[in-house]
Amino acid sequence: MAATPSGKGIPWHRVLGERGKILIREPYASLQRKLLESEGVTVVEWRVDLKRHLWKLPKKTKLKQPPPRKRIRK
Repeated sequence: MAATPSGKGIPWHRVLGERGKILIREPYASLQRKLLESEGVTVVEWRVDLKRHLWKLPKKTKLKQPPPRKRIRK
């Protein structure tokens, strides 16, 4: 994250430690908390409830597959 060029819009405030803990120090910890809360994330005692807010892969949807090609034998 530190090597990312500034002004690129990287959502650094979404990076959390183990069990959802905010790891950075003040004054940035308060800023991170405010940014997370502005996105609807609940922060309790400097932790985020990961069971509620952790991103999960979307469930697989079955795509319609085209019918198999018929083989033409020569």
